[in-house]
Amino acid sequence: MPVEQTSATSPQEPRDILTSEVLLRKFFEMSPAGRRAASSLKKGVSVAVRFTDVPGDFRFYAQDGQPRFDAGKASDPDFELTIAPGAVRAITAKPEADIGELGITFFQHIVAKDPAEKIQVKLHAGLLKLTMHGWLGVLAAGGPKVMGWMAQKGLRGPSAVASALSRLRKG
Repeated sequence: MPVEQTSATSPQEPRDILTSEVLLRKFFEMSPAGRRAASSLKKGVSVAVRFTDVPGDFRFYAQDGQPRFDAGKASDPDFELTIAPGAVRAITAKPEADIGELGITFFQHIVAKDPAEKIQVKLHAGLLKLTMHGWLGVLAAGGPKVMGWMAQKGLRGPSAVASALSRLRKG
């Protein structure tokens, strides 16, 4: 459900409708963790994004080490995300969070049971391609927080991560 927000600059300006797409775009523009994560990604890496509450195709990619999120179909995405509004709100509510905190929030919404909170992932790339594209660098930047959360969920070591990736490949 879109959130209406009155502009802070002028009472005469129209209201901005903060849809999931707008919230996520603003988050990537402002979040230090988003910028840090994007700096690990290689040129040409992209993620296809869809929302359960906003029609259309969107894409996340890094350009000159900066995160970009815009409308359009991703070219050869490493994975596809379908994101529910609850997951968008949870992620964008933490603009000052570090990569570890955001990573945990992201993974919590992947395993969420409630469709209004769920992030669905369909993986298109294998472990080697993900590594070469910089995604394991993003995971490593999450450090002990993300690794600890993953270990609590039974994902210990490379074989457990490979097994989880295999399940995501099946969509």
